[in-house]
Amino acid sequence: MSNSDPAMTSREAAKMLGVSITTAQMWMESGMLASWKTPGGHRRTRLSSVMTLIGHQDMPALDATAAGDEPGTATYAITGEEAGRSRFVEEVNARSQADARFDRLTWLVSELLDVPISLITFLTSELQLFRSAHGVNLSSTPRAWAFCNYTINQPGVFCVTDAQTDARFMNNPMVTSAPFFRFYAGIRLMYEGKAFGSLCAIDTEPRILRSHERQALEELALLATDILRLHILESR
Repeated sequence: MSNSDPAMTSREAAKMLGVSITTAQMWMESGMLASWKTPGGHRRTRLSSVMTLIGHQDMPALDATAAGDEPGTATYAITGEEAGRSRFVEEVNARSQADARFDRLTWLVSELLDVPISLITFLTSELQLFRSAHGVNLSSTPRAWAFCNYTINQPGVFCVTDAQTDARFMNNPMVTSAPFFRFYAGIRLMYEGKAFGSLCAIDTEPRILRSHERQALEELALLATDILRLHILESR
């Protein structure tokens, strides 16, 4: 391989991408950033792969709390309670385990709302974690890519009819590249007054959320919160 396309460590890739080392490593493991393992078990990538990720996905600037040592411009609203909220989510995520009941809920959302993608997300200071993902093969995205940043800051259902024509989302990598989000409907999941994430329904075609679909999403969100509450009580 030419020296014009050198191998890079996860630390070097993270610095160029403007994310933490943990995020870069997760992207390597998931295949979002092409990489390989050395005989010693360390991940390596190429400069060309990093540049492809930056260029192809038109990565938005990250919030300073999500960009590690590379502060940027926040692409979503942050409340004064964000630091406490994100610490709470990180603690809950560390204690809770994968639960098939979450997967049943996202399957139900897809069936009842007739959408190809449904997610249960946890929002940490840096990442959008998919605790259950129906219809996509991803475990996380950068926090700045999350539609759920808007969902957690309001009561009720947050809905986007066509993300491709919405100024807040038209340049989002989840819209401009696979899986090509268009319709989004999400409702925040609350515990002890804190929004830890959301339950959301996503389509690759624009559409309108009907009243009975809104009600179904609200009811299933209550079930998701009950499941998480059981996890927390059991861990204590």
